[in-house]
Amino acid sequence: MDEIEIAPLSHPIAASIRVPGSKSITNRALILGAMADGRSTVSGAGFNDDTRRMAAALGALGFTLALDEAAARITVEGRGGAIPVRGARLDVGGAGTAMRFLLGFLTLGRGSFRIDGNRRMRERPIGPLLDALAALGVSVRAERNNGCPPVLMEIGKGGVSGGAAQIDATVSSQFVSALLMPAALSAV
Repeated sequence: MDEIEIAPLSHPIAASIRVPGSKSITNRALILGAMADGRSTVSGAGFNDDTRRMAAALGALGFTLALDEAAARITVEGRGGAIPVRGARLDVGGAGTAMRFLLGFLTLGRGSFRIDGNRRMRERPIGPLLDALAALGVSVRAERNNGCPPVLMEIGKGGVSGGAAQIDATVSSQFVSALLMPAALSAV
């Protein structure tokens, strides 16, 4: 192995560094942008498979998005809590953030939704989130009854009945976010 000498600097550093955006924060912002009324711009967005899968899912749900990877910016045309389509089949690949956040977000919609992913996603447990959604009156279940995707949701004309649900925040902060983000627009 070659040796590298590290010498202390003789002057202050003058540099600019662009830190890649977080997929978790970017996907939260995309959901909130879709929930908002009008155009939202996410600056410093992280571009990765999770972000692209979330953007594709929102597009399949009828939202208009513009992605600019060079500028690390995404714009979303929000619909004030309305989901334009009356059901969809969504594929999130291996994007866990997309799977979790979409499950909560879809409670604002109406119709039949199926969310699936790749082979690895089908092994990732989301039972605690499904249980919490069911406790709030959502008709939701793991298609294979194993607590893992694919997930089937039916949101009727009356929406979500609401109530109380518990979820262990140490399991995943994303489970908590999935419940809290749409709660702001849920009529209970």
